[in-house]
Amino acid sequence: MSEPPPRGASLRFARVLSIVLHPFLVFAVLALAAAWRLDPGSMLRTAVGIAIAIAIVWAFVLQRRRAGHWQTVDASRPQERPLLYLLALLVAGAYWWWMGGRASATSTGIIAAVAMLCIAGLANRWIKLSLHMASLAFAGCVLLQLAPVPGIAMLAILPLLACARLRMARHTVPEIAAGVLLGVLCGGALTLVG
Repeated sequence: MSEPPPRGASLRFARVLSIVLHPFLVFAVLALAAAWRLDPGSMLRTAVGIAIAIAIVWAFVLQRRRAGHWQTVDASRPQERPLLYLLALLVAGAYWWWMGGRASATSTGIIAAVAMLCIAGLANRWIKLSLHMASLAFAGCVLLQLAPVPGIAMLAILPLLACARLRMARHTVPEIAAGVLLGVLCGGALTLVG
């Protein structure tokens, strides 16, 4: 019988998984998949808009961390999150406008993602739900309709990401469960409306 990996190796794997399945990357993949399926002519506009949105939020995150205002780049303490939510909502609104507002084929999806962020932001007073889990669950549910195989894959790796977030001590089990529930509810609502 093989021995479990050393604690250091499991922590490194958890970090890599958390980076690969970071909400920025998950939403980028979802946005590009949605553009490809719903409006292939908007692929370049989508890629540019997503890249700019991620660059803005990431620059803010790095500034907060380097200045010592945040403990980690994940905004791990609940009091670190309100500014992150505010910026993410402003950037998402600008992205929605960039994509053409209500005329965009992905408008409803962007609004659903914004609603998910709003709910997470409001819930932050009571629970620091996992945005990693929420974004992956949301993307998985939405992709089930647009591209079923990637959608199933995203939903299937939710338990692995949950273990990674727990291993890194970024979240508790209730925070992970709340993130999955929020992502599934918002993603499911989008598929019903869309």
